[in-house]
This record gives sequence, structure tokens and C-alpha cells, in this order.
Amino acid sequence: MLDPYRMVFINIMSSLALLGGLLFYKFIFPKKKINLFFLLILISILPIISIFRNGDYESGDFNIHIYRIMSFYDSLKEGIIMPSWAAELNATYGNPLFIFNYSLPYYIISLFHFIGISFISSMKLYLGLTLYLSGIFMYLWIKELTGNKLAAFTSAIFYIFNPYHLIDVHFRATLGESTIFTLVPLLFYFITKYIKKKKFTYLALIALMSQLLFLAHPMIAGIFTGIASLFVLSMINIKKGLKSVFITIVFMSIGIIGAIYSWVSYILFSAYTFPNPGGIIFQDTFSKIFYSPWRYGFLFQGPNGEFAPIIGYTQVFVVVFAIFLLKKNYISKKINPSYLFWLLIFFLILFFMSPYSKRIWFQFPSLSMLQSHRLLLPIALSTSVLAGYLAISFSDTQRKKIFIYLLIVITIGYTILNWGHRRLITEINDYTLRKNVWISTVTEGTTAYFLNNRWADINNFWFSKIPNDHLEIIQGKGTVREIKRKSTQHNYIVNAQTPIVIKENTLYYPGWKLKSNFNDIFVYPGKRGLIYANLPSGIQYLELKYEDILPYKIAKTISIAIFSILIIVLIYILLIKRFTA
Repeated sequence: MLDPYRMVFINIMSSLALLGGLLFYKFIFPKKKINLFFLLILISILPIISIFRNGDYESGDFNIHIYRIMSFYDSLKEGIIMPSWAAELNATYGNPLFIFNYSLPYYIISLFHFIGISFISSMKLYLGLTLYLSGIFMYLWIKELTGNKLAAFTSAIFYIFNPYHLIDVHFRATLGESTIFTLVPLLFYFITKYIKKKKFTYLALIALMSQLLFLAHPMIAGIFTGIASLFVLSMINIKKGLKSVFITIVFMSIGIIGAIYSWVSYILFSAYTFPNPGGIIFQDTFSKIFYSPWRYGFLFQGPNGEFAPIIGYTQVFVVVFAIFLLKKNYISKKINPSYLFWLLIFFLILFFMSPYSKRIWFQFPSLSMLQSHRLLLPIALSTSVLAGYLAISFSDTQRKKIFIYLLIVITIGYTILNWGHRRLITEINDYTLRKNVWISTVTEGTTAYFLNNRWADINNFWFSKIPNDHLEIIQGKGTVREIKRKSTQHNYIVNAQTPIVIKENTLYYPGWKLKSNFNDIFVYPGKRGLIYANLPSGIQYLELKYEDILPYKIAKTISIAIFSILIIVLIYILLIKRFTA
């Protein structure tokens, strides 16, 4: 294991080196202004230096995702372009993980691995890129929205160094949320461009970003598309711009439909999934979102892998200060509505994180997987935008600009203990993790209850031992010989001396079909939700094969079609049409 304090030392030295470089630049070129975008590119490197360390994360979802991606990658190698079944998980009994789990990060990480990067390095590279690019995209959006470079720089810094953002990337290693952090500014950027320019290109990009958001994390994406719809309303004159609002929402809806296979599964398979054994997961420690209990509030992860889902100290200051400025009428009329809009979003989300919203949460049990701490993502967005507008309000004098730069330095500085995972285990590599793929599901407990079928045993939820045989005769006499096995196709020769009952050691789920001598055989869920079937006597060639049920297959087809159309349209507009014009 690597000492986390060594990483803190590296972070401090890297920050001082960058600061020294800036001071040297100003000494050599005293009259030249520092390019804020270039400075952002340099600063954005600081919180991702840790990804270059060798080793595996000690806690968080890092290994869980690698286990899943290994199974996902194996399906891709078999030619299954849109995997549904995770065959290696659950002690090789499998489960429908990829029907429910987001897929966008898995495709990109699989691509990294395909070109020769290890799974561990691919994960770290992906997480580092999401953090790095998120600030750049935030800068581009706020620059387009306000036309102010200092505002764009301030918002980007607040976004990158938001505590929950750093927690997601370095401690929790949540691929879906980290991807959402990256894509959301792009969605708002293209919405802003369309409202200003009214070009069809931006509508196609709005649809594409909406689709990618839902492929990254459907539930959180739904929150952000709702905020984006309100954002469009806040930007235009209702009497004159209602058409623009309608068109923008239509193209966001096209993107949502384009990701239909990522969210319709919760509806299609609701009759087969295991009911939530724990009820709605609600953050019942509202006070903890304001202060971290470790290292005087400057460390956001505890000694046993706990994390502090805090809003952020300078982030709270920005909100309070914005209210003060509004009350004192220090905000110009031009940006006053923007202040009010993002304050409204902040307090609306804050309400849903508070105990006062419990009654509303319990009215919608389907939102049980959302978990209230995930609402810190839109909190991070709103506080970052407010910080940008604060920079506009404080850029008219040099003294006020110094205040903004000091706020930026503090925002970066108080998070320095969190620029990387606390410990890395150098002894673990891909080979080590590959050997444990089959047992990994057990560690998840019942938190991923929807990945098991409704016939599972709550007291023995996942399988913890690889079966001795993939197919067993549990009633009657006969012999079994396995002749072929892939993730979604299992073939056997069975010699049944009497009518028999077989148990195929695969989790029962709609889509699994059995043929005996090419004739359909009825399968049903038996003990612990495994596949059972009754067979007549005689020598039989068995083929157990998984195929998506028709509605889900149609959903996948729709998703592929919309994604392909959007890509073709964008290629035509951005390349072919431009060069032939």
C-alpha cells in the first residue's frame, strides 16, 4: 500500500510548482494577461495526478465496476454488441446486470482495454478524463452564456473542485455520476448556442447529449433534463420564444427516447425483479451535507470507507453571499434573473435532500434507487454557475477581482487532501481481479436487489459457490454431457433413461429459452430462482439460449437507430456539407 500522505505532499508540491510558474511568467511578462483557459487546463491536471500511481483502489466501487466491465467486455468479444446478460457474475449463475446498469462508461473503458490498456489503468484513465474534461466543458458553457472569461474560469474551478465531484471520482469511483458531471455542461452549452444562433446543428447535439446522459445514468439524467427545460424557459421571452422552448424540449425528448433501452427495462421487467428489501434509501443526516467530520472538515472520506456528502464550504459561501447581494440590490438588472433562477434550483434541490421532503419521496417508491446524496450533482452545478455570476458582479475593480481570485484559491486549497484515493494496493492487478469476478456479486449484498429475480432467497441472496455441474438431473435417471458454453448459449447432450427434471445452474429470467431436439421446452423458476425444466426420456440435444424479449429488443433497435441517425446528421452537417458548400 502507498501512504496517502505522500500523495498529499505531491499535490502540495505540484500546486506550488504551478504557482511558481505563474509568478515567474508575470515577472518575465508583467504586462501580459494570463490566458484563463490555458490556466484552467493546467490547474485541471492537479486533482488527477493521482491516476498515474500504480495500483488498485482500496475502497469504493472501483473493483465492482472492473468485475462488471470484464464480463461486459467478454460479451463484446462474443459479438454481442449490446450485452444484457452478465454470465460470469453471481458465481457463474449470471444475472441481468446489463439490462439495468448504465452502459456508456463500460463501452469507453472496454475500448481503452481493447487498445491494450489494463482494466485497472482504463478505469483510472476514464475517471481522470471525466474530471479533467468537466471543467473545460463548464468553462465553454459559462463563457458562451455570459461572455465573461473570469466568470467561466470561476465556474469551472468551482465545478472541478466541488467536494462531491472529487468524492465521486477518487473515493466512490462512480462511473455513471462522474460521466454525468462531464456531459451536463455540454448539454447546457448546446442549449445556450441554439437559443442564441437557432441552428439545427445544435438541436442535433442537444438530442445526442440527452441520449448520452441517459446512457450514463438514467435517473440523474432525468433530473438534469428537467433543470435544462426550466433553464430554456428562463432564457427566452415567453411571448416571442415559446417555439424555441418547444423545439428544444422536443429534441431533448428525442435523446431520451434514443436511450430508451437504458430506462424502459425498469418497467418491462418489473414483474420479475426482486422487490426492494430495504425500502426507500433516504439521506436522513441533513446536517452532514454542510461539514465533514474528518481532518477538521478537510477530508471527505472516513477511515472505514465512509464519505461525507457535503455541498462545499466556498460553495455555501457563494450561495449566502449571492442572497446578500440580491437583498442589497448590488446585482445588475441584466444578470439578476440568472441569480434568482440558480438560487431557486439550489434551494429546490436542497429541499428534496432535507427531511421535510420525506413525504414526497415515499409517494414515489420507484425513486428508491436515486438516493438523496446524488442530488449533490445538481447542487454542484447550481453553485458553480452562481460562482461565475458572482465573478461578473465583482470584476469592475481590481480589488474586487482579487477577492474572486482569493475565493478561487481557497476553493482549490481546501480540497487538497482529496485529490486522489487515500490508498492504492500495488499487489492487485487485472489477473488478480479476473480470478474474483465470479464471487464479486456477493459483496454487493441486496443493494442491487433489482438484478436478482423475484424468486431469490432474501436470506441467501446471491450464489457464493461455483456449481460443480452446469446442468443437473434432480429427478429421474440419465446422463449429461456439456458440449458448448457461451455467455448466452449453453448446449448439452442428455440421455434420459426416464422422464427427468433438470436444473440448469443459471438464474431464471425472461429471455432464456430451451430447445430439446429443436423443439421448445417450457422452463420455469425453481429453487432460488434457477432454471428448471421437465424432459421426456430419450437422447436429446439441448440448447439453452438467451435472447432479449421482443419489447426490449425493439427498445434496443430504437436506441441504435436514433443514435445512428444523429451521428450521420452531424457528420453530414459538420463535415460533408461544410466542405461541399
